[in-house]
Amino acid sequence: MIASGNNVDGGGIKTLILGDNNLRDEGMKAIADALENSLIENLWIDDNCIGALGFAVLAGVLQKNSVLKRLHLRHNSFQSLSPLITCTFNKQSLNSVADSNHTLKHVFLNCGYSYECDELASVLKINRTLGKVEARRRKLALFLEEDLVRLMQIDMDPKLLPRLLSILTQHGNISTMLCVMQNLSSEVLSFQRVQDEINSCLGDPMEFEYLSL
Repeated sequence: MIASGNNVDGGGIKTLILGDNNLRDEGMKAIADALENSLIENLWIDDNCIGALGFAVLAGVLQKNSVLKRLHLRHNSFQSLSPLITCTFNKQSLNSVADSNHTLKHVFLNCGYSYECDELASVLKINRTLGKVEARRRKLALFLEEDLVRLMQIDMDPKLLPRLLSILTQHGNISTMLCVMQNLSSEVLSFQRVQDEINSCLGDPMEFEYLSL
């Protein structure tokens, strides 16, 4: 292990090199725990036989980490980049997008992940070039753009659109809204019915305070 920082004894480690240490999935739990409250900006964990489980654990803690900037993951055993893509751009809802990791800037991998690598690279470019606050805003805009395209493809009375957008502002989840819309027959597609159906699925409105940052 090689560690460097201004004050290693005081917890000020900025760079941690753990390459070729046979960490495996079991060791990733300890790494994840360390990342929860650390100042580590650069992490090398190449050649450690890290599989899907260990990779998922790492991605889970990175979603809450706003310090790590460079991650070296070459020559490990996981087959998909999906957990890392999700942690940097979680498209489950507006809240999950806002809570994604907006500070990880570089991930170093060996070849072989095809389109997933391109998708991850595009998200990391947003983090790298815009900074945390603007990266979050950009991802929120991309999320809304994707779902609004799907919303516009639904055959409905255009007069309903303002009402649907109002509900989106309250709840922030177009995917659930679309599900409700697709299951309503045309003869019951009224303003009040749409609002009632969607509110019953979504529950309490989401908070939008972060949009003002």
